[in-house]
Amino acid sequence: MHNLDSRVRSGTQFLHQNDVALYIDWENIKYSLWNKDSRVPNATALKEAASKFGRVVVARAYANWQEHQHQLDPNDLYSAGIEPIYVPTRTYTSTDAVKTNNRRKNSVDVKLTVDAVDFCLSNPNIHTFVLVTGDGDFIHLVNALRSRGREVVVIGCSWSTSWQLTSMADYFIPYDIEVDPIYDKVGEDNTEDVDLEHAFKTLVEIMHDIRRRGEPNVFAQIRLLMLSRMRNFDERHYGFSNFREFMKEAERRGLIKTYNVGLIDRAYLPDEQLEVDVHTHMKGIPSNELSASGANTGYASSYPYKEDGRSMLIKLIRFISELERNSPYMSFNFMVENAANNGILPISVSEIATMLNIAIDDGIFKRETKTIYSKATNDYREISVFHLNRSHPLVIEATEEDMVSSES
Repeated sequence: MHNLDSRVRSGTQFLHQNDVALYIDWENIKYSLWNKDSRVPNATALKEAASKFGRVVVARAYANWQEHQHQLDPNDLYSAGIEPIYVPTRTYTSTDAVKTNNRRKNSVDVKLTVDAVDFCLSNPNIHTFVLVTGDGDFIHLVNALRSRGREVVVIGCSWSTSWQLTSMADYFIPYDIEVDPIYDKVGEDNTEDVDLEHAFKTLVEIMHDIRRRGEPNVFAQIRLLMLSRMRNFDERHYGFSNFREFMKEAERRGLIKTYNVGLIDRAYLPDEQLEVDVHTHMKGIPSNELSASGANTGYASSYPYKEDGRSMLIKLIRFISELERNSPYMSFNFMVENAANNGILPISVSEIATMLNIAIDDGIFKRETKTIYSKATNDYREISVFHLNRSHPLVIEATEEDMVSSES
């Protein structure tokens, strides 16, 4: 993934004229901007950003235009030369034994993907596809387009775009920085933004935030956060050929430490414990070899943070116990994502996954299979789902504490 080169930054055209296709996940970009800045996307600015890569021969935006919040958008999109494509939304109630609230579901990602691939195959003149979205589900579309020789540009909000998506794209353009910034860059003093010491100070602040919130500590995610804090951030301004070199220099200065964990470069604060690699545990290392003292399941020394591992596990069990009451079923990823998003533990997403893997091996959860419909493959498949083993001593202890606290 790269940023825009100097020609695009300056607003000039490429020397050769490419044909460009623009596809907009309208709900995704609109909700991201509204939830953070209470503003809506600028359709003209999006079209202009795409046109910097060549002649825009097709421009489409996907949403359910019958929903109240989108009803006025189609006319403005037409005025900007963007065709609104209607995708219906279905509201349904779970038919499982445990009822859940109504859920909304649409097929924007499926419809957009099918249209883009079809257009790619039938129009060999299209050199560049510009995707406006932050949804990581579009990774497969990016791979399909690039494997057919197309250049893929992703435009998304710097704070909400999937780092996996930006890693796969040829270029990433942060909407709030390059396309339609809130603050006017003209005439502003950019000295601070290109100062290396300021960049490293910002990096350390981001690392503290990542630790506190339990966000992914992978390089790609950290770079997105750097872009959101420093609108003109570009590691090349400081003489580094890529972001990894920038991070390695920060490590040489003692500001962070870096490791390759789970096949991915990750960053930590100097005093932060290296997370247990989930792949190592799954290769067969028994959980009792990861720890020794103080806990029945051996969590205390596996997770030597501010709180001991056993206390953290109790918190996790209590949270999942409440989650289970409101969910028809729980997959592994569902438990990890909810625990991470709620910030119940001061550890990273992959560390939560590791803790859950060990808990499953130790009998804290019961595993069974469930048949679900997959919109990605358009068929039914079986997945592993989990329930708390409420006869396990730690589960009994955790839920008893929960009952006592609720009664008081």
